Amino acid sequence: MIKANIETQITKLDNGIQVISESVPNTNSVGISILIDASPQNEGADQSGLAHLCEHALFLGTNLRNRDQLSSFIDTSGGSMGGFTAPDYTCFYGHVMQDYTSYAVDLLGDIIIGSSYPEDLLAREIDVICQEIQQYSDYPSDVALQATKKTLWPDDLLSRSVTGCTADVKKLTRSDVIDFISKNYTPDRIIVTAAGALDHDSIVEQAEDAFWTLRGSSPDIVQPPVSSAGGVSITRMETNQCTFSIAIPVPGFTDDSRYAIHLISSLLGGGMSSRLYRNLREKNGLVYSIQSNILSYRRSGALVIEGVTSPEKLAESIQLVLFELTSLAIWQQPINEEELWKSRMQIKGQSQLAVDVIPNRVARLSTQYFYFGKRISDDAMLDQIDALKIQQLSEVATSVLLEGLSKLTIAIAGPIDCDGPVYNDLKELHECYSSIAASA
Repeated sequence: MIKANIETQITKLDNGIQVISESVPNTNSVGISILIDASPQNEGADQSGLAHLCEHALFLGTNLRNRDQLSSFIDTSGGSMGGFTAPDYTCFYGHVMQDYTSYAVDLLGDIIIGSSYPEDLLAREIDVICQEIQQYSDYPSDVALQATKKTLWPDDLLSRSVTGCTADVKKLTRSDVIDFISKNYTPDRIIVTAAGALDHDSIVEQAEDAFWTLRGSSPDIVQPPVSSAGGVSITRMETNQCTFSIAIPVPGFTDDSRYAIHLISSLLGGGMSSRLYRNLREKNGLVYSIQSNILSYRRSGALVIEGVTSPEKLAESIQLVLFELTSLAIWQQPINEEELWKSRMQIKGQSQLAVDVIPNRVARLSTQYFYFGKRISDDAMLDQIDALKIQQLSEVATSVLLEGLSKLTIAIAGPIDCDGPVYNDLKELHECYSSIAASA
């Protein structure tokens, strides 16, 4: 684990951009992140996919470099550069050898400030994104997860696919891209983060040179509270097996219960010794894969349990998942000290291993400042995890899981009819387990 002599430094540029860095000893590379508070949460009603299109559009060429020149630099730097759109933000990143740091910062600044959005290339990129959307529709796991979000948060932008829907994306124009970027890619919404073999003052100077022309600010957007619903969703796909996704709402990224929720998720389906793996796979042979994850966003979150099974074993598999989830929620099967220790060690190990990799360290640094406005040290996180006791987990299980069951969501992608006997079985299971919260 990279620990020794690491200091986090932060400088706010004159135009409002935050520059944050960590100098990491014994490394030869630098990771860079430009995180922008611009996401599907900022799109218009019929503009799904616009934030994602803007991310793609920035790599089509600038006033100083055409697309081929951008690609050439990325390849010859010996590292990697790119971008991605998340439900809460857009991020552009680079991981390069130390000698290429200033070039990478300059290039990232150029694509954000100087992109020209050529009309012909943009039209072609829209076609590429439509193919991307179709590609995801071939993956049962993606289909089930997207259906989960739509069912859990039907009237909220959190349920919107990052890539958008084909009909909306095809209607987007160059003017839409320019308008979205001018409104949302403003200095007060940008965090520049770097970690690795660097000097903070040098990174600040490079960021100033790259972004000094960027001015303005964006008004604060007050989003309404997230409203959760729940229900059963089936998407018929001609596959051999069924992919299922079971979810309940949990608090968002910054909630005080976040460590306890992650530990509970790990205990349920975080590995080969988890309750779900042992019960569904090892004891009953119902699934090949089963896991539990947390979706954490600024405004809300979800505990999601995903697995794959055959159509004839689907109802039994889901019933066992719901039994394990409910037994924990009502503390019918309490967490014991051994489970607590194993889950704690798993989370701590994953956390420590992650920051050994420079891009992961940069990602953690940038998202912490985005969500919390400060750096939470690795030691502080480990201490919080170590401090969790069974009584605290009991309280979180009762308050978060039990309440979440009232908004229980079950989504299936596979060879199942939407009005057949399996669907009726799932509806009965949903009604049974979602009502437990009300009667407990």
